[in-house]
Parts: sequence; C-alpha cells; structure tokens
Amino acid sequence: MILIKLRYGLPLFILFYAAHFAGNAQNAIAQVTVQGKEAFQSEVDDLKRQLNQMEKAFLAQQKMMKQMEALALNQQAQIEELRNRIETVSAKPVVMAKEEIQDEVKQEVGSYLASDEARERLGLSLPGQYEPVNGYYLPDKEKATIGFQTKDGNYSFNLGFRFQSRFTYRDNSEDHGETDKTDIDVRRARLCFGGNVYSKDINYYVELDGDSFEVNTRDYYVWWSPLDEFNVKTGYFKVPANRQWNSSGFKLLLQDRSIACDAFKQDRDYGLDVFGRPFDGHAEYHAAIFRGAGQNPAKTLGQDENIDNELLCLLTARYYPFGWYDSYNIVSGWDETSLKREEGFKAIIGASVVSNAKMGDRKLEDTDSIIGGVDLGVRYKRFTWDSEYYLRENDPESGGDSTTSDGFYTQAGYFVLPQKLELAARYSALDPDNDLPDDFQREYTAGINYYFRGHRSKIQADMSHFVTDTTGADKDENRCRLQYQLIF
Repeated sequence: MILIKLRYGLPLFILFYAAHFAGNAQNAIAQVTVQGKEAFQSEVDDLKRQLNQMEKAFLAQQKMMKQMEALALNQQAQIEELRNRIETVSAKPVVMAKEEIQDEVKQEVGSYLASDEARERLGLSLPGQYEPVNGYYLPDKEKATIGFQTKDGNYSFNLGFRFQSRFTYRDNSEDHGETDKTDIDVRRARLCFGGNVYSKDINYYVELDGDSFEVNTRDYYVWWSPLDEFNVKTGYFKVPANRQWNSSGFKLLLQDRSIACDAFKQDRDYGLDVFGRPFDGHAEYHAAIFRGAGQNPAKTLGQDENIDNELLCLLTARYYPFGWYDSYNIVSGWDETSLKREEGFKAIIGASVVSNAKMGDRKLEDTDSIIGGVDLGVRYKRFTWDSEYYLRENDPESGGDSTTSDGFYTQAGYFVLPQKLELAARYSALDPDNDLPDDFQREYTAGINYYFRGHRSKIQADMSHFVTDTTGADKDENRCRLQYQLIF
C-alpha cells in the first residue's frame, strides 16, 4: 500500500514542484526584463539632456563669437580712422582763420535760433515761405515779420512792413482830349504793429501808411475775442460791408479792386462791430454801427462831429455750406488767391445791407442812402472764383428825385504752377445812375502773378481795358501795369 502511494504520489509531487519552480523563474525573468528596460530609458533621457545642454552652449558660444567679430571690425575701423587723422594732421596742420571761426559760430547760433526750442524760450519768431509768425496775436499774422511775447502769452508785440512799387502806362482816348500817361509810384507802403495785452483775448492793432508824402494813420483798433462765435471790435477800421473791400490790398488777385467795389465801398470809419462765426464755421455775421462821417468829416467848433446826427448801420450774414475758408481771416479780411490751396471744395453765399451809407469816404448830406449787396464765391485747390453785386438807393430828404445805381464784378484765378504762377481775369460793370444813358462803365482785366515767397515777395502784371458809354464816341482807356510787392 505504501509502495503504491509512493509510486503514484512521488511523480505528482515532482510535477507540482517543477511547475512551482517554473512559475517563480518566469516571474524573476519578467522582473529582470522590466528593470532592464527602465535602466535603458533612463540612460537615453540622460543622453538627450546632455545633448540639449551642449547645443545651447554651442549657440551661446556662436553668438559671442559674432559679437566679438563685430567688435573687432569696429575697433579696426576706429584704428583706421585714427591713422587717417594722424596722417592728415602730420601732413598739413589745419589752422582756422578768425573769420572762418566767426562764420562757423554764426551758423551754429543761427541754426539754434531757428529751432523751435529757441523760439519758445526767447519768444521770438520769423516767418517761413508761406507761414506767418506763429504764436502771436494780430488781425493778420502774415503782416508781421518779427514778434515777441511773454512766456505766459498774455503780452505780445509784432512788427511788419509792407511795400508795393508800381509802373503804369495809360493809353487814353484822344477823342476826349486826354493824353497818354506813364508813371512810377509807390502804390502802398504800410508799417504795422500789434499784439495782445493783459490776456490772449484782448488784442490791439495800429497801421501807418506812407502812400503819399505824408504819413497817415490807416487803422487803429482793439478787439476782444473770447469765442469764435462772439467778438467785439472797436476803433477806426474798414466798414465790413462788401467782401472785396475787406480783402487785404496785399492779397488781391489783381493789383487793385474792381470799379464796382470802389464805387460802393464804405471805406474806413469809427465804429463798433460785433461779429463771429457760429455753427462750427458754417456761418458768419457782422452787426455794426459807425459814425458815418468818414475820415475827414465836417468840423464844428474845431472838433470832428457827425454832421447830421445819423449813424451808419450795417448787417452782414454769410453761409459756408462746406465749411470755413482757410484763406479768410474774419478780423482782417480775405485772401483773393488760392495760395493756401483749399483741398476740399469750398463755397460761400452772403448778403449785406448798409443804411445811412457814405459815398466812398464822404458823408451824403440831407440824403437817406441805403446799399444792399450779395456775394458768391468758390475755392477748390488751384482755382478761385468770386463775384458780387451792389445796389444803392439815394433819397434826398428835401423830397427830390431818388437816384438808383448798381454794379457788379466777377473774377477768377488759377495756379498753372502750384503756389508759383497764377493767371487771373476779371469783368466789372458800373452804372452810377440808372436814369442816365451815357455813364455806364465796363472793365476788362487780365493778369499774371508770380510768387517768389508767397505774398511776402511777388510780382504782378496786368492789362485792362475800360469803356465808359457817352453820347457820341465812347471814352476808352487801355492800361498796363507792373508791380512788385515785398513784406518784411
């Protein structure tokens, strides 16, 4: 029995033991395999880290080598420059003359004074080719040549001189017993100064003229300008009725104003003008009163007085549908040219009425006079066009017949060469008395302008033909003029 058990049990025991040993061996082999894989992966990662560090070190060394190369090239250039300087100095010593040193110093000082920093510190400014004196207060800044102001801007003084020299030839009608005339004269010579006092809103202006041998006071006024919409001006100045009369004589398209403007202008007078440009510059108004006695009124007891105790009253309104004109200064007047080149299309329509009007600069005694006018204008890039119509009614207070007169002009200019060469033409007509058949006047004018330095230096030439209707042969005149203008 025991032998049977040993016969069958021993093989089973051996088989069980072998199976158990094989399982343990397989587990051991698996563990060794996993451990081997982990050791291999760790070694690969370590090698990758070493490679990454070496690459970074190489790039850093390469960058340093480039910097060292650039530094070496720079040092080489400096060494070469020093050698050249040593050779130049050794070959021929440079000795600057006193005059050369003075010229160099003057250039350096002049360059500094022309800088914005120097102008701001000194309160000093000089004009550019087209730009006026900046930072100062004048009715027209382009009239000034030099200006001074305090650092806070509450006080300023500006000075300028303007001059026009003219040659004229007149071919008059022989049928009316008139002879030809040749003349050279100074058409306009003006000295002006102005600025602001106490604040930037209170301004003053004085202008003297030497058009004749006697020096006269042309303008003197002050104005308060707290807002674009509201300004007050008082003193002696142009009556702001028709638009061409309020254009500066140094910014006219042609050398003089039209015959219609000269007939209906209200000249200068003592008065008060309330004006402004509301609605963001799309409108303009003037509400003014003047003594109406002109520059040389009648004198009573040695004093200037208004001879009939009536004041000249004025209302003006204008509309700018496309915005304000850059070429218009509401205090000093218009620039008739397109020198400032309006990039966008600009237009204007206006109207004015004057009661107790003058005849030029002369008071009409015992006469109620009223003048109405309308004006149109366009500016676009190189092109400018202006036109005005005037109508006057004179009614004698004694009850006599009234007199009606009217006139108009239209003119245009175009820059063939921008801001340099300009062509201009005008037609004007005037009827001093609509009841008279032989006093109708016409003007035909063509001109050419060349600008060396804007309005500050320019030359103008024009030719005109004037006709006055008379009984029988008309009265004719041909006129040629050449004028040079300088502002400094």
